[in-house]
Amino acid sequence: MAHNMSQREATLMNKLAAADFYALDLKLYLNTHPDDEKILKLYREAVKQADACRSAFEAEFYPLRAENAGKDGEWDWLCGQWIL
Repeated sequence: MAHNMSQREATLMNKLAAADFYALDLKLYLNTHPDDEKILKLYREAVKQADACRSAFEAEFYPLRAENAGKDGEWDWLCGQWIL
């Protein structure tokens, strides 16, 4: 049985996807403009925002990376939308 996301789960996942995309886009720009201090500051802020989104999602639902599984004493890595 496929995992159906709740509205809250989907909203947080979409926020995380947007934050990750923004950080990646800034990183790609920095690859060709490494001396742009304004963008470097934006990139660092974007990474913090993406980390905050990821933490909020994982605190409420399930781990998105294996290294974040098992923090509550049980191996919960196999939870989530990709489990059929």
